[in-house]
Amino acid sequence: MKRIALCCVAAFLTLAPFALVKAAGIGKQAIADALRAEGYSVQDVQPKMIAVTVGEHVVFVGLDGVDADVSYITYLSDVKFGLGGHSFMSDFNSEVKFGRAYIDSDGDVALQMDRNSAGGVTMENISSDFDVFLLLISKFLSDYESQDSV
Repeated sequence: MKRIALCCVAAFLTLAPFALVKAAGIGKQAIADALRAEGYSVQDVQPKMIAVTVGEHVVFVGLDGVDADVSYITYLSDVKFGLGGHSFMSDFNSEVKFGRAYIDSDGDVALQMDRNSAGGVTMENISSDFDVFLLLISKFLSDYESQDSV
C-alpha cells in the first residue's frame, strides 16, 4: 500500500508542473497589459503582434493565438556591416543559443528570440523572456561596437 501511495505522489509531482503551465492561457492583450504595467509603451500593430518601445528600440512581440509560440524581434537599422559583418553575426549566433541575428530582406539587421509555448506559458515567463531579449539587444550592440572589422 505504501508503494502505491509513493507511486501516486511521484506521478502527481511529475505531472503537476505541466498542469500549471497548461492552465496559463495567455493571449496578446494580456501580454500588452503586463508590459504596460511595467512602464513600457505598447501599441497594437497587427492582429497577432504588439510593438513595445524601449528607449530607441522597438520590440515586436508576436503571439499566434492563446498558448502559441511567442516571438520577440527587433530591427537594428542603424547597424551597418562591412566585409566582416557575416562573420560577426555567425560568431554571435554561435555564442548565443537562445536568439539569433540575421539580415532581413530589406537589408536590416534583425534580432529574434522565440519561446516554444506548447501547452502554455505564464506571465512570469513572458516578462522574463522580454527582459532576456532586452539583454540580447544590449549584448549584440556591445559586441558590435567592440568590433573593428565590421
